[in-house]
Amino acid sequence: MQSEEWKLGSVSNEPIFGYWKSRRLGHPIRNLLVFKGVNFQEKLYLIHRPLQYFDAQWLSEKPHLDLKFPNLPYYIEGDVKLTQSLCILRHLGRKHNLAAETEAETTELDVLEQQATDLCESIREAAFSPVEPHSMRPYEDRLDEVLGPWTVHLEGRQWVLGDRLTYVDFLLYEGLDWHRLWKTDVFKNYPTLDAYVRKFEDLPNLKTYFQSQRYFQFPIFGPRAKWGFNECDK
Repeated sequence: MQSEEWKLGSVSNEPIFGYWKSRRLGHPIRNLLVFKGVNFQEKLYLIHRPLQYFDAQWLSEKPHLDLKFPNLPYYIEGDVKLTQSLCILRHLGRKHNLAAETEAETTELDVLEQQATDLCESIREAAFSPVEPHSMRPYEDRLDEVLGPWTVHLEGRQWVLGDRLTYVDFLLYEGLDWHRLWKTDVFKNYPTLDAYVRKFEDLPNLKTYFQSQRYFQFPIFGPRAKWGFNECDK
């Protein structure tokens, strides 16, 4: 089993982003880099059925990346060597003017970041739940409590913080898109959320990227999930 590697550029001193060939913690970071036009090298470590999570190449490279806490995802740019997906997103947000600009905004983004993370985690937990192991129906029954607060928050706003895009929008889009892939009419009663994801997909660079062969919709989760590894899991 070998990892895949592709580049948006070809210069050896470009940032390197490494993660499984999976959306879960990777796509918010990938999408942010693409949106900002950052040329970066990507290491995609493969996962397959059955439960072969650990790509041999990742295990061989892991001790030699000079990371304090070796893990996936990782981001390396010169002397900056980071793990932990939210840490990477926050760093990129600050670097690319997609972070808070005031103390009040910092406080609000702290909350919104965690809420967007919870949105992603809620569908992930449902996909791995042993309750009704072949069905997501229990989660479907509580969609209003999951999506309703975001509809209220985004009403009258362009983005989560208002008129200015931030790194948290990349988290929120990912969670919302997973819901849409799981249940195509999920936003039938949430037109504000439908408009939000469509607006995000029209952002410069992202619109072209989402239509390219480099972009992948699945897998979202690993092979143990009852939904989200293959598109046919629907």
